[in-house]
Amino acid sequence: MGTDRKSNLTPFWVSLAIASCATPVARDDELAAPFAAVGDAQRGRAIFIARDGGHCVLCHAAPGVEVAGNVGPSLAGVGSRLAPAQIRLRVADISRVKPDAAMPSFNRLEALNRVAPEYQGRPVLDGQQVEDVVAWLATLR
Repeated sequence: MGTDRKSNLTPFWVSLAIASCATPVARDDELAAPFAAVGDAQRGRAIFIARDGGHCVLCHAAPGVEVAGNVGPSLAGVGSRLAPAQIRLRVADISRVKPDAAMPSFNRLEALNRVAPEYQGRPVLDGQQVEDVVAWLATLR
């Protein structure tokens, strides 16, 4: 097998390794592999406005949501500006994109400070919930 052919196979092996990981792997500005098979936009909207779990509306305004905060950026048009993999990374662990963000990491367990007792040892949003929020945010064009 020549050197050229080996280098052509490298992306295949890398993608195979990434796809087989239990936890999605971040590359630069995205989490390419989803946490769950498919997200449900309707459930994602409910998580966005729910007091338990996401409660994203506390800080973010979004189209169709009447009462919202303004600490974080408006999410109007986020589905036009970011790909689902980019949205996924921001929901799961914003600190990988913006280390000084006030927004919590919703699907991370390690290196956290001031974790409420009810969330010790578990993420705020499970993988399916992350995918549901991503599905809804991706519709905001």
